[in-house]
Parts: sequence; C-alpha cells; structure tokens
Amino acid sequence: RKEILMDVNRILEFASDAGVLLLQSGGETYRVEETVTRICASFGVEKTGVFATPTAVIVSGTVDGKISSVVKRITKRSTDLNKVFEINALSRTISQYNFDIAICEKILAEIEKGNYYSDNKKIFFAGVGTAVLTVLFGGGVADMFASFFIGCTVKYVTGLFGKISLNDFFINMIGAAIIPTIAILLVKFRFIYTIDKVIMGSIMLLVPGLPLTNAIRDILDGELLSGAMKIEEVLLIGIAVSIGMCFVLNLYIRYGGI
Repeated sequence: RKEILMDVNRILEFASDAGVLLLQSGGETYRVEETVTRICASFGVEKTGVFATPTAVIVSGTVDGKISSVVKRITKRSTDLNKVFEINALSRTISQYNFDIAICEKILAEIEKGNYYSDNKKIFFAGVGTAVLTVLFGGGVADMFASFFIGCTVKYVTGLFGKISLNDFFINMIGAAIIPTIAILLVKFRFIYTIDKVIMGSIMLLVPGLPLTNAIRDILDGELLSGAMKIEEVLLIGIAVSIGMCFVLNLYIRYGGI
C-alpha cells in the first residue's frame, strides 16, 4: 500500500501520457477514458476520475484517502490508428499481468516513437486514395494519374507545413488551393480535359472523415462537450478547404477559365 501511495503520481503520469497519445492519434474520447481508468485500476489506484477533451486530459486518483491529479495539455492531433491499437492492447495486457511500471513506460515510449506509417508511405497511399476515388466518381485513366499526382503533392506539402507547426486552418486552406491549381495546369497542358472529376476525387483527401465520425460517436455516447468541440473542428476544416478551393476557382473563372 505504501509503495502504491508513493508511486501514485508516477502511475497517473503514465496513464495520462497514454491517454494523450491516444487522443493525438485519433482515438475516441470514450476509449481514452476507458483506457486510462483500466491502467490506473491495474496498478491499484482507487476511484479514478478521467476527463478527456480534444485539447486536454485530466486524471485524478485516490489511494488511502489521498487524492492526486494530473493535467495534460494537447496541442497537436493526427491520425495513427496503429498507435491507437497498440496502446489499447497495452492497457489490456497490463490489466491481465502484473507488469512493473518502468517496463510499461518503456513500452509506451517505443509506441510513441514508432513510425509504422512512414512519410513516404503516407504520401504514396494518399495518391492511391485520391486516384481510386476519382475513378469511382467517373474519371478516366488520365484523371486517375492526375489525381494520384495531386494527392501525393498535397500530402507532401501539408506534411511539410505540419512539421513547422503551421496552424491547421492554414494548412488545410493551402492544401485545398493546391488541388485546383494543379488540375487547371494539367488542363492547360492538355494532360486532362476536365477538372471536375479530378477535384472531386482529390478533395476527399482533406475531408475530416475520422474527426466527424468520432464527434458523432462521442455525442451518442453522452460526451457532449468533446463531441461539440470536434464538430467545431470539422466545421473549421470545412471552411478552410472551401476558402482555398473557391479562391483559386474564382480566379480561374474570372480570368478566362470555364
């Protein structure tokens, strides 16, 4: 009991770090709270309280009447479902076996540093995704290759701006502006003859599908604050994409385009 009491802050730090990494990787709010609670209970922390939002994780626990708490701020979010799976698996393994917390901390650090989806892999499959969607929207072979090139370019550029910590609103706006710009240039060089199918397929790369799904799921699970915040994030992404796309298309139409 004394050992648990001495290490309660360390336990809460580890559990909250796992929760933060889950949220940063695209995990749902209910999954974060469930995972953190499971980890704390596995190490003997009583009456664990977890409050997770897209921007913060708050964890409190009680051992022998002493209450401790940890607050972690979240400043960046992305999508890495492999990390979500690994952290969830780690929490379940901890609940089944009496792992030392030092070992768990090392495993979590390895998960955080892991780069299962390399930059080149992300860029390539971004192109594959946009190419396939363009074909589904009725595009031809030339449109497919054009969308592949656009998807790879947008993913590379947005990833580059993401590394220098540019605001997500402007990253999405720039990415949306790139799509019609390249499509118009390809029409001018007669590689493709229409831009509608190419734009339709390529713009799906910037559509916030996972945040929207998580937002709806959080609201249905009763996580109203978290769900509302995610809905606001989705709306801001949509506005940014619309601004970038409409700016370029407006110039194109105004100065001799369609």
